[in-house]
Amino acid sequence: MTMKPLIGLTPLYREYREMDRSILGKSYTDIVQQAGGLPVLIPPVIDPEDLASLLRRLDGIVLTGGDDLAPDLYGEDGSELTPKPGHPRRSRHDRLIFEYVWQQKVPTLAICLGLQEINVFLGGTLYQDIPKQIKQAQVHKIGDWFEARHNVELLEGSLLERLVGSGNVETNSAHHQSVRHVAKELQITGRSQDGVIEALEPRDGSIPLLAVQWHPESETNAACGITLFEWLISESASRMNNPAI
Repeated sequence: MTMKPLIGLTPLYREYREMDRSILGKSYTDIVQQAGGLPVLIPPVIDPEDLASLLRRLDGIVLTGGDDLAPDLYGEDGSELTPKPGHPRRSRHDRLIFEYVWQQKVPTLAICLGLQEINVFLGGTLYQDIPKQIKQAQVHKIGDWFEARHNVELLEGSLLERLVGSGNVETNSAHHQSVRHVAKELQITGRSQDGVIEALEPRDGSIPLLAVQWHPESETNAACGITLFEWLISESASRMNNPAI
């Protein structure tokens, strides 16, 4: 039997009386399986060494979407623009996961919040609210779901352009925050027509990481949906079969 790569996914963290919980939508775990991987939820691990031990057993990572990052993580004061930041336990945990995969070059797909996290964790900043801080911005979010859609222009020669097979792609959109100042280790590989950053990749091409602002796990356009997960599974399978990578 052919072994499938184990793909770790970062869940939401919710306080609920005495039963705080980790939560992840089935769209993430379903698409990982459809792309050929086995999904593994990464719960909030208390001991960093235990977390590293768990991560060593995984072949790839998905940094999933979620709540807003707290503004103090990128040097700004909290304000009405970020009224409900995500739980600090998740942001601390996700930072440890990212630091590990960045250093160890573990194949990683970062989605929505995940894109914003890698930029902030590497020293970048965010717009706290697109409608209030970016003039003439397109609609990037309608309600709490993915009804908003727009085109994304992709950087010629980028990994994302090669995967999608086109320099322009239509995607879903469900975010009110976006990257402002890009961390020096990253390059912009996708923008919407209003200039909002929609994709980032490492400048170091040996790091197998792809970050997108849309939600490929819920995308009906396969080119910018399951194709990105198939890339992750392929990279993860190569790492699984070649542990020295």
